[in-house]
Amino acid sequence: MSYEYEDELERMRNRKRPAKKRESDFINRHQQEFEERKIRRARALKKKRRKQKIMRMAAVLVLAVAVLTGYFIYRHMHDDGYWTIAVFGVDSRDGNLEKGALSDVEMICNVDKSTGEITLVSVYRDTYLKIDSAGTYHKINEAYFKGGHEQAVSALEENLDLTFDNYATFNWKAVADAINILGGIDLELSDAEFAYINSFITETVESTGIPSQHLKSAGMNHLDGVQAVAYARLRLMDTDFNRTARQRKVISLAMEKARSAGFAELNNILVTVLPQISTDIGIDDLIPLAKNISKYQIVETTGFPFSRETKRIGKMDCVIPTTLESNVEQLHQLLFGDESYQAPASVQKISQKVAEDSGLTEVGENAPEANPGGGRAPQKQQPAETTAPAETAPEEDSTEETTEPESTEETIPPNEESGDDDDDSEETDETRGPGSDLTSAGHPNNQTDPSDHQTSEPSRPAEKEPVTDSSTEIQNGSETPPVPAPSAAQPDAEPVGPGV
Repeated sequence: MSYEYEDELERMRNRKRPAKKRESDFINRHQQEFEERKIRRARALKKKRRKQKIMRMAAVLVLAVAVLTGYFIYRHMHDDGYWTIAVFGVDSRDGNLEKGALSDVEMICNVDKSTGEITLVSVYRDTYLKIDSAGTYHKINEAYFKGGHEQAVSALEENLDLTFDNYATFNWKAVADAINILGGIDLELSDAEFAYINSFITETVESTGIPSQHLKSAGMNHLDGVQAVAYARLRLMDTDFNRTARQRKVISLAMEKARSAGFAELNNILVTVLPQISTDIGIDDLIPLAKNISKYQIVETTGFPFSRETKRIGKMDCVIPTTLESNVEQLHQLLFGDESYQAPASVQKISQKVAEDSGLTEVGENAPEANPGGGRAPQKQQPAETTAPAETAPEEDSTEETTEPESTEETIPPNEESGDDDDDSEETDETRGPGSDLTSAGHPNNQTDPSDHQTSEPSRPAEKEPVTDSSTEIQNGSETPPVPAPSAAQPDAEPVGPGV
């Protein structure tokens, strides 16, 4: 019993007693908690500062974008000086916008940065000028065919003493797409224009792949993109001078629609059309322009040269400036308001060569401004109730427009017939490439069509009328009285296009 008691005492002695809590223990514990809280606060503060830094960076980026946008707007709208652009339109079926493409359109687009006023000047493609550094003289559109936009821009700069800031080359599909996005344009067709436009609509549908419809009558019409392009390409009933006037009219009307369009439509044009054109104008320039399109307006359009004659040089029918020197001086007065400008020695040298080659050495008077809406329409046939082609045969011999064999097809694409070519045209250069204006087999400069360059009124007699097989067949091949010719073939304005 005593042993058990002693063992219990021993166990009690050996049992560890809890240590008394000292003041230092409390101090250490609170110090540790304080340090932990301090670390947490530091971490939270660091995170907050990181968020603030990110927000400051975002604000700086937004401010930078706003400043840059304002800068571009200011640069284009409030800077002194001019923005001069060389504009080319090519008839390219394969998408080629460079060397080997046929330049139907050559324009100078000059923008007054301080006012937003735009002046458009068409350079007639048959103008006889220096086209390269080797001293070759030819029709000016040959420069684009031989060397693409670089040679074409260089030739215009040398001949006209201009410096272009940018260039832009488009094909007709890009124009049709842009006008369709804008909702079309409204313009009035003369009887002569209406007599030929439907064949050009058919041909343009085939070349662009965009469906459209034939028009029903002359007068005021609402044109979609394809119809507007067909209108801009018309010239069978008058001259190339009138054709360039139609081109500028289409551009002016499209510009008016763009000025009232919303930014979504303009952005759609940029997205759709920009990939189809060749240009060195940056997107940073185009976006501010689109946002401020309402501040720009076309105030004047005309053709160059102002004083001119048409004359055959070698195997080419050319437009001769009389003289180039005087025309260039007048051009600078128009574009830049520089009344004291005098053509430099380089332009005078070219002018002298053009005068020697053409024999036209005297300064001429400005030709009357070519306007769309005139021209020669095919002579109307008797509005008889007959529907059989045989009954209208006697009237076919009354005019040149109806001497081609009759066809019973309702609509025929112009193809070979709706271009600028004549059967009696001759080759003017052994280095000609394939293609032509519209769809001919040769180069566009292989033309000898006298109506292409006439400076008198379209009604003058004894001119060869370049009426095509297609237009004649459309006139005489329908089952309804063909007056006016092309429209009579499409009385219901049936749609034309792929798969229709």
